[in-house]
Amino acid sequence: MSKQLKNLIVWGSVLILLLSACGAEASPTPDADAIATSAVQTVEARYTEQAATQEAAVTPTETPEPPTPTATFAPSPTAVVSQGGSQIACYFAAFVADISIPDGKIMLPGTKFTKTWQIKNIGSCPWDTSHTLYLQSGDGMTETTSIPLTKTVYPGDAVNLSVDMTAPATEGVYTGYWRIATPYGGSFGVGTTDTSLVAKITVATKPEDAVAVTDVIYTIKRDPQSGCPAGGTKYTVTATVVTNGPGEVRYQWYQYPYDGGVREGGKLVFKDAGQQVISWTWNLKADAVQGMERKVTLFINEPNDAEFTDGAPIFYWTCP
Repeated sequence: MSKQLKNLIVWGSVLILLLSACGAEASPTPDADAIATSAVQTVEARYTEQAATQEAAVTPTETPEPPTPTATFAPSPTAVVSQGGSQIACYFAAFVADISIPDGKIMLPGTKFTKTWQIKNIGSCPWDTSHTLYLQSGDGMTETTSIPLTKTVYPGDAVNLSVDMTAPATEGVYTGYWRIATPYGGSFGVGTTDTSLVAKITVATKPEDAVAVTDVIYTIKRDPQSGCPAGGTKYTVTATVVTNGPGEVRYQWYQYPYDGGVREGGKLVFKDAGQQVISWTWNLKADAVQGMERKVTLFINEPNDAEFTDGAPIFYWTCP
């Protein structure tokens, strides 16, 4: 017990004795021990109240929450800089050839075949077995629409990609579009336009009746590339003619503006679906009209009886 508390008890007892001596006789004499006990309880209650008040006045300190963990992702490959200073894309492929089944090839219903493309890795990243050839859209003609690569294709290497397919039972033209999926969630095709690989066939019960030219692909070259020699400037147009089956193809070259002369042409013989290349040269001499639009196309007389204008070359000749 503290000294202060003892003093309060003593002086309280003295005060009680004095009051009892002066009080009326009818009043009973208080028990000194009870008074002392009451005094002690009163003092303890005050100390307890003071301690509770001080404890309540203390502001609790909040415990900081641990930082929320953030997800960590493996970085995807990025382009690298070549020695010449230009960037080489990580995923970049070039189309080399249709090893089998040229576009539009005629097949009987239910025919089983293997479509094979050859492409080349011209990017800066290898394609390992975590990359897959998959059907992006169109007609799969197969139950297996996702095929992992079987080996790593390093930059500069070429690879053959094959899919086993079956021609549908119904006549018609069927086309499927395929791409390579990366393990990072993206995909890529071929060429600067990122074109998907194409598997295209024509299903016919009478193949001889379905033979047709399915595509004509044009290129053009100027000779010389600049200047105007006395003998004239030559524009040579090359056309790759693609058919879906065996047969004869008769064609004519169309030039615009037409000069009224005889249109040059010829005949191609295909033993099977495939492609052949032909060319025609337009010689413009110094007296030709300059700056006007000129165009060259190929008209397929047989079997299509149609002019192929998509991708036909357009040029403007000038001679400063």
